[in-house]
Order: sequence, then structure tokens, then C-alpha cells
Amino acid sequence: MSPHGPGRDARGLTLMELVVVLAVLATATAFALPSIRRGSDNLQLRAGAGRVASLLREARQQAVTHRRPTRVSLQTNRHSAALAWDGTEEALRRVDLPDRFRIEATEGGETLTFSPRGLVRDARWVVEGPGGRRLVVEVHGVTGRVAVAVPVP
Repeated sequence: MSPHGPGRDARGLTLMELVVVLAVLATATAFALPSIRRGSDNLQLRAGAGRVASLLREARQQAVTHRRPTRVSLQTNRHSAALAWDGTEEALRRVDLPDRFRIEATEGGETLTFSPRGLVRDARWVVEGPGGRRLVVEVHGVTGRVAVAVPVP
């Protein structure tokens, strides 16, 4: 005879125990999902700003290597930027961000042209994601350094 009473198997779960476990899991998931979504948005924001910074670095490198001015322009949709030789319309490379992200020039203009010596004017472009989270892509004209930073309030 089983210690749990006649006819009862100690290895099984009752329906009530199963319902309680599922309720606890559902509650834990409901609390965790918003923070997971925020973390995913932050990751995508950092990746998007990094891609824009990479495009600017590549533009400088192309200008110096080929001794030909290159240009990076924000596109009218505010979700992408394109690298091209100065004076041409055909893009050598383009960075597209998801529709819920946008790029805005806050300093230096919407088009940056790198000289064959790698010089450009100082610029700040802001990449903004859902919930108003922002990262700044800074271009230092004389050194050509491109950095991604958190905006200073």
C-alpha cells in the first residue's frame, strides 16, 4: 500500500498543482517581457548607431585611399544614410535602420563630405529609437574620429 493513501501514485501531479505552476510561470513571464523588449530596443539602437558610425569611417577611408572626395548623406526618409563619391548620385553603400528608428543632424548638416585628405567639418548626428532613447554619432573634422556616445542632457 502507498504511504499517500490507497490507490494513489506518489509520482504524479494533481491538476491543481499543475494549474498553480502554470499560473506562477505566466506571472513571471508577464513581469519579464517588458524589460526584455526594452533591452532588445537598446541593443538595436546601439547597433544602428554603430552602423551609421561605421559608414562615416568608411567614407573617410575611401576618400583617403582613392584620393577622391566622398559624401555621406541622410536620406529624406530619416531612416537611412548613403555613402557616395562626391558629385555622383549612385550610392556605394547604404545603411538602413528599422522604421521605428530615425537619424537627425543636430550639427554639421545632413551631408558630410570627406576631402581626399580625410578632413570634414565637425558634426553630430542623433540616432533615436522607440521611447525617445538616443545615441549621438560625433564626427571630429580634423582627426576624422567618429564616436558613438550617450547625449549629454
